[in-house]
Amino acid sequence: MPWVNEEMCVGCGVCVEVCMSDVFAPNPEKGKPPLVRYPEECWFCGCCITDCPHGDEGAIKIITPFPMRGSFKRS
Repeated sequence: MPWVNEEMCVGCGVCVEVCMSDVFAPNPEKGKPPLVRYPEECWFCGCCITDCPHGDEGAIKIITPFPMRGSFKRS
């Protein structure tokens, strides 16, 4: 599930444009963070974080559901 940090986001809309599954919708108020309309449709690809100018600072985070988290066990 994608999560937008409202304090870090500048509302540029890059994540809205690059999201392949249309999880984000533009905010009607200019300069405000995007609306997360369909979080269950997220593909967890990370393109929103990669292309975001403030993604490396934590403007967007993707919270992966527990069953999808990878783990390895040495045998």
